[in-house]
Amino acid sequence: GFGPLDMTVCILGSPTAFLPVLLEGGTRCPGAMVLCLSPTWASRVPSETSPGAWSLLLSRGVSFEAGGHSTLETFVPPRRANYVTGTFATGSPESGWVGELARDLDCPTGGSVPLTRRLEDPLIARWVLAARAGLPVPPTLAFILGPGGDLPADPVAPGVRLVRLEDPQGQESLVQEE
Repeated sequence: GFGPLDMTVCILGSPTAFLPVLLEGGTRCPGAMVLCLSPTWASRVPSETSPGAWSLLLSRGVSFEAGGHSTLETFVPPRRANYVTGTFATGSPESGWVGELARDLDCPTGGSVPLTRRLEDPLIARWVLAARAGLPVPPTLAFILGPGGDLPADPVAPGVRLVRLEDPQGQESLVQEE
């Protein structure tokens, strides 16, 4: 019962990981799946429904139809995104603008730059699985320099042993002992 103007699922950045979703979405709800390949195709405006949040408006995008047909469209007036996901990976060239456009939106999002950083860090992922979810993880001995980013000051988790090194020089005996 939804038409393309009623629902807009927006994919920001590279379509590589999302191509199956875009194609299937185009089949299920033609025109509702929109790929945004450039930060100039979207704008953030203050949300009318959620104070302090933003709405994402699309002025251009690649829409997907049944059979894999896609069209580069200009939206006048701009289309409001109802759901947003994209290329949040820290190594991707798009992660900066994708993360910025998707930050603090008034619609659901399929990720964020901080979440991606946490999921891509094996030590943080193991700590969360072991300490927070109580799931078994492979025995892990990790050496880190400095504060450890997203880890708490003294992370305790079954199967995970963390050794903080102030300076790798002169700490060979500590490393050998551990």
